[in-house]
Amino acid sequence: MTFSRLIHFTLAVLIAGTFSARSFGQAEAALPAKKVVRSVQVISAGGAQIDENRIKANMGTRAGAPFEEEVVERDIKNLYATGLVESVDITTQDAAGGVNVIVKVTGRGAIGEVAFTGNTVYDADRLRKEVEVKINEPVEESKLFTGANKIRELYNKKGFADVGVEYKLESLPTAGFVRVVYHINEGSRGIIHDIRFEGLTAVKESALRSKLKLKEKRIWHLWGKAGKLNNDDLQEDIRTVERAVQDRGYVYAKVVQVRREPVGGDKIDLVYVVDEGKQYSVSDVAIEGNTVFTSDELNPALIMEGGAAYSATDISADEKMLSEYYGSRGYADARIDTSVIPAGADSVKILYRITEGEKSYIRKINIEGNTKTQDRVIRRELAFAPGEEFNTVRIERSRSRLTNMGYFSAVDFRNNPTGTPGYKDIDITVTEQSTGSINVGAGFSSIDSLVGFFSLTQTNFDITNWPNFTGGGERFNIDIRAGDKRRDFSISWVQPWLFGHRLSFGVDLFYRDLYYLSDVYDQREYGASFNLRKPIGEHAYVEGVFTSRQVEIMDVDDDASQIIKDEEGEYFQNKIDFSLVHDTRDSVYLTTKGHKVQLGAMVSAGGDVDAYGFSLEGAQYFSLPYNMIFSLEGALRAVDGDDVPIFERLFLGGANNLRGFDYRDVGPKDENGEPIGGLTSAYMSAELTFPIIEKVRGAVFYDVGMVSGDSYDWGGDVNSDVGIGLRLYFLPTGPIRLDFGIPVQADEDNDSSGQFNFNLGYRF
Repeated sequence: MTFSRLIHFTLAVLIAGTFSARSFGQAEAALPAKKVVRSVQVISAGGAQIDENRIKANMGTRAGAPFEEEVVERDIKNLYATGLVESVDITTQDAAGGVNVIVKVTGRGAIGEVAFTGNTVYDADRLRKEVEVKINEPVEESKLFTGANKIRELYNKKGFADVGVEYKLESLPTAGFVRVVYHINEGSRGIIHDIRFEGLTAVKESALRSKLKLKEKRIWHLWGKAGKLNNDDLQEDIRTVERAVQDRGYVYAKVVQVRREPVGGDKIDLVYVVDEGKQYSVSDVAIEGNTVFTSDELNPALIMEGGAAYSATDISADEKMLSEYYGSRGYADARIDTSVIPAGADSVKILYRITEGEKSYIRKINIEGNTKTQDRVIRRELAFAPGEEFNTVRIERSRSRLTNMGYFSAVDFRNNPTGTPGYKDIDITVTEQSTGSINVGAGFSSIDSLVGFFSLTQTNFDITNWPNFTGGGERFNIDIRAGDKRRDFSISWVQPWLFGHRLSFGVDLFYRDLYYLSDVYDQREYGASFNLRKPIGEHAYVEGVFTSRQVEIMDVDDDASQIIKDEEGEYFQNKIDFSLVHDTRDSVYLTTKGHKVQLGAMVSAGGDVDAYGFSLEGAQYFSLPYNMIFSLEGALRAVDGDDVPIFERLFLGGANNLRGFDYRDVGPKDENGEPIGGLTSAYMSAELTFPIIEKVRGAVFYDVGMVSGDSYDWGGDVNSDVGIGLRLYFLPTGPIRLDFGIPVQADEDNDSSGQFNFNLGYRF
């Protein structure tokens, strides 16, 4: 090869290489980037309804991840392998910055059979009633899962703490039908004979036992789960024991073992083996990682401080405080990590490390799951709005508000990042539940004797949504009561947000025959009332009620006193009641702490009744050791005016105040001993309740009060009583109260032999 040819060949190779490299680079640059999955949407194409989260849990394709065909193929195989679907079709739609993935599934058919294996304690018929999974109904994953939980709860109540329940679907020869099979591993039963502790010196065993959920079986534990082993309660009790010891300065205290020692038959002893370790004091408390807020701003709110004994409870409170401090100021992703650092032989340093994250604002609020309740009903309960700082405290308050409405069985809040830096979306998912009820039943009390009742209530009413009348967040009620001593009818409607403001407006139409008020006359009243209520903060409200009614005192006995006969006749009354209420009670069903204070005023004018008055009522509750509750309650009332009629006068006595006396029997009487009421009253009650068995509490009480015949006269005859009682928590409407009071002080007109009072109600 000549030199010139060699040069030409070399140049040709270089040029070809250059073009090849350029072409390769261009081809490489032309390779499309993997698309990002923007969303995954599950659509039911028929058959049984399957929980969307169950479908997504079996998929590798997720929002935010790259879209890959290989992953989609695996997803299809995984979904078929679950046995939940008859068919699966996954498609995509182009979206800004990626694709939306659409998963169409057809659920497996209807339930043809429900079977159980491994069950010896309960037969199949009993379990079928429990799971409420019906033949010929579509297969719904949520119902099957709920059925398994109900079987576990049934076994747990009988003391089978280790029971395991699984379910699966099997094909049946009949097309479109499946067999649901629940497999039960019952385990062994555990009846708690005794609870003991080993290695425990820091806390008294008696004090610790009172805090545990699990209790020893006693002869009076005839029903319920008391005395029966439950693993969920056991795990909580382990944490309770550890926390109690750690709060005494034993930083590394652990329950290293819980022995179940057989005693005989199904009975066992639970033995908590505690390793307390050494006791430590806190040498110093420091905060690290805070740049947005200074330590001078954060330190004053800390409970844990140098020189104090180590307390796990105080550290948890500090973590919560720091998290809420940041979260309430827009730092939703702030994280608090606590380190316990040795600082000597018997001391430790507490270091709170803060990862602040970036400040966030709310972009959008998305609501889903509300097929019946209108969006506006949910949004008006939210304590935050788009554009505001992301505030975790307000979000938690909003979650509580929605839960307390009673419209939803579940409320879930999630915050999701957006494409806009510093902004998050809040997704609210609700699961609706029934809000209407019809109650028919009977009750008995020492005041109004035997009463039958009918009640129709819709708590999520919408007066404009014909014919369903649901979804507007209003309240509607019809109540009818009839018995030996009373006949009542009322229909009421309440709009809690009048004109879109947090102002409640209500209307009540009523008719009442009240025969229980007196033995010598009857009282009838009918009319209407209109009320406005305005919340003030979280625990207070102000309320005004206008009532227009016709009252008739009738059927007066011939031998009644002239005082009573003078009351006979019809009265037209217009009355306005004002009240200011502050209520921090933790529950109205079984109150353990908090208070309720009410200041009221009344003016009656413009009719046949000219009267006015005021009232001050209060109740305070204290939670005591050993699940005891102490309460103090009382009231001061006074009325004044021109010839105040008997239906506006004041009475004491009976189940609601002085329990050692007959109903309305304390106060001024006529010459026949018939109560005629007074113009000033005051009473106070002190009560201590304590647990006896599950759902039953005992009570001891002291009541004292007086009623005076003159306005603002606090010198009336004092009457008082002491007594014992029972509180039975078997009904959802409230406790059944049974009390026997014995008078200690009684004026000469009152029976001092003692009185049995009770309120008892049934539902059918």
